[in-house]
Order: sequence, then structure tokens, then C-alpha cells
Amino acid sequence: MIEIKGCLARHKIVKKVVNTFIKIEYCKKGKGVIFKYPVENLPDGYLFIARPGHKKNFDFKVEVPVELGLGEGSHIEIARDLRKKEQENQERFEELLNAISNIYNCSENDVNKILMTYPHLNESFKTGAKVEIILKVVKWLFIMEDIVYWDNEGRAFLFNFLKYVAKESNENRLNEALDKVKNPDRLKSFMKKCGIEWL
Repeated sequence: MIEIKGCLARHKIVKKVVNTFIKIEYCKKGKGVIFKYPVENLPDGYLFIARPGHKKNFDFKVEVPVELGLGEGSHIEIARDLRKKEQENQERFEELLNAISNIYNCSENDVNKILMTYPHLNESFKTGAKVEIILKVVKWLFIMEDIVYWDNEGRAFLFNFLKYVAKESNENRLNEALDKVKNPDRLKSFMKKCGIEWL
């Protein structure tokens, strides 16, 4: 189990996760070798990350079972889920965005503690995946972005992408963005058009 909890800085999270990979995997190499690490407790088991990921370095894949209601847990699937939640309950969505911000800023990495701060979030939305699931998956996607794009804006790109898709009011522009946004600068351009600030 790789546990990331409390107020732990981004570089310390990366160090802990990567050092775990090195410690466990250093002598077990070869084609077809797969490593799975439980990272979060879920109501019916665990959320796992698996290696190797797509990029074959310290990358990993967050394994999101279909029954959790997030498809495969891609960035677009999560963003669309958040968009539906924003349309369903704007007031509670701002709380959800604040909860995601806590994880993004690493001010609290324990999702269960964050949910205690926002006790009504889990019951606030009828659409899509449970808030607990979203927060735990997004937490590990942020960590993956830090590992793969350490010298760039990976974590910020994901956070702002989720916020943009949820809040974009122009459907045509949103569809264009989903087709064209591949880097932070392109996303910043779309966000500027609809008055959303990059954080």
C-alpha cells in the first residue's frame, strides 16, 4: 500500500512514490512483468495503480474499474462527470472544486479528511461517480502528472482542464477545446476566451 496523507509537499510525494517503485521493482524486470499497488481504500476494495504505464519510465496507470462510474478514468471522462455535477448543483459544485483544490495544492492529501470538511458532498449529486471516487482518482492522476511532467505544468494542466470543462458555457467552444487542447498554452487560450482564470 502506498499511502499519501496529510500536508505533504509535491516533491516529497514524488520521492515517496518513486522510491517505492525502485525498492519493489529493481530486480524484477522483463517483458510482461506488471506491478500493482493499492493506493486508496474504496467502499468495496482498493484503488490500484499499475506499472508500467504508457511512457515506460516511472509512469503508472490509475486502474479505474468501470463499476465506479468513471469509465476508464480518463481526463475527459472525469471532466465530463464534473461538468454534469456543476450543471446539477452549482452551489455544491463549488465545494467540490474547493475539495479538488485542497488535493491540487497538497494542503491535505487524505481524501477522507477532506470529505469530513465537506460532509454533504457525497450525497449532493445524483449524476455520475461518487465524489469520494472522483477525489481519490484525481489525487493519483495529479501524482502521475508530477512524476511524468515534473519540469512542466502537468498537475496545473490537469486541474485547470477539469475546471475549464466543468465551467465552459459555450458548447461549440468546449467541443473545439476537447478536440484541440493538447498543452497548457492552448488550454490557457480557451480559458481566457470564457473568462476563467488559470490557477
